[in-house]
This record gives sequence, C-alpha cells and structure tokens, in this order.
Amino acid sequence: AAYRRAHELPGWYEAFTGLTPRSVWRSLSAGELLPGPAAGLAEDLGSGPGIVKDFVKSRKDEWHEACFVPELKDVDRLAAVVGRFVELQGEFLAGGVVLRAYEPFVPGGEARVWWVDGEVARVTAHPDTPDRLPAPDLGAVGEAVRALDCRWVATDMALREDGAWRVVEVGDGQVSGLPAGDDGEALFRALLGPSAL
Repeated sequence: AAYRRAHELPGWYEAFTGLTPRSVWRSLSAGELLPGPAAGLAEDLGSGPGIVKDFVKSRKDEWHEACFVPELKDVDRLAAVVGRFVELQGEFLAGGVVLRAYEPFVPGGEARVWWVDGEVARVTAHPDTPDRLPAPDLGAVGEAVRALDCRWVATDMALREDGAWRVVEVGDGQVSGLPAGDDGEALFRALLGPSAL
C-alpha cells in the first residue's frame, strides 16, 4: 500500500495539491479503452495545454504524438493523443490515464530530492539530466512528503517559468533511479540511520 501511495499519482496527488500541476485521472486496465470521451475527463482542467500520462509514466519521447495536447478543449486532438498513448503503453499501462495541466518549465533540468522519514536525505540531478543539478526551493514540499507518510520517497522538481519550484513527479525511493555515476552510498547511509556511520 505504501509503495502505490508514493509511486502512483492518485496515491500522492492530494498531499501535493498546490505544489504540482492540476491533474485528473481515470483507472483503466491495460488494453481497455476509456469508457467515454477523453474530453469528459478533461472538463475539470478547463482550457489550455495538457499532458497525458498513466499513473506512473509519460511518453515524453513521443511528445507531440502521445504526451502533449496543445488545447484540452480540442476534443479530436485530445482523443488522438490519449488513444495513441494508451496504444503505445499497451500491456505496460500503469493504473490508468492521467491528464495534467501543462506548466512551462525553464530549461536546466530537474532535481531529484530524496526523502527518508520525511526529511531531505539528498538532492541529486535527475537521471535524464545527470550533468545538471538545480537547487530547488523545498519550502512546503517537506510538509507534503510527511503527510504522505512513506519512509523513502523521491520527488522530481522543476523550475516553472514564473520562478516557482514545482513537484513534477513523486516516486517510491526503492525504484527511483539515481543519475549516472552515483553509486547511492550516501543515500543508503541515510536509510540505515546514524548507527550505520
């Protein structure tokens, strides 16, 4: 239960409301189609661009085809992107379909913040941008992590164009990747606690 709470968006979203892009979702099994038009799911997000993903992953490498929707009110485009996303995920669709309001982030990569027992254990580069290490403002994020009540959590944070640091993803620490060249020793020491030093 703790793994899903930390790793799947519906499990962590409420604790991070206001710190992460607005999101809506519908549970869906692999191979299943949305029971109604994707536009119905998008209604609560209003107009503007959006992102399609499942409870864990997006298909950002197929940005225009299966991830980004320039206007959520464009029902044909939304249906095409959601349909292609579900098709490409196939048997690997995790939990269902999520629509998120798009927020523009500045170039420069993401930071991955590792939390142990609700406290920052380490800040690393994101595995996708191992050569860049932004310094996020953790502000209210610690409170959200503690509210989640999971022992080992990773939060991916990115700087929005207006200067606000945002939580892009939350993950269970045991399956979140480290950047290339990081052996994880410092992180594992934090998990073991002071007696391991």
